Amino acid sequence: MTTAPLPDPEEVCGPLVLTAVEALQGGRPLAQLVRWVSPELYERLTAAAAAPDGSPRRRITVLRTLVCRVDERTAEGSVVVHDGTRVRAAAVRLEAHRGRWRATVLEIG
Repeated sequence: MTTAPLPDPEEVCGPLVLTAVEALQGGRPLAQLVRWVSPELYERLTAAAAAPDGSPRRRITVLRTLVCRVDERTAEGSVVVHDGTRVRAAAVRLEAHRGRWRATVLEIG
């Protein structure tokens, strides 16, 4: 039995960080990340997430993504986003899990 190759981790980093920033600001349900992050990281994000309050949100934009493959099953990326007010940097570690990438570490500045 052969396993399919993992997708390009750069295609995962930007959207994952974008979704996380939106969820942390209360503009998106955090549950949308449950499949893409480790259980430990999901718990940390849940503790930090703002409750949705119905107020309009500014558009968050990914400005730049840079990914470095550590090995075949691990990648680390940096993502720069503009959250509508300021530019923020994020660092993410992706690890292979059941044929796809899953974030195990996410730090957003």
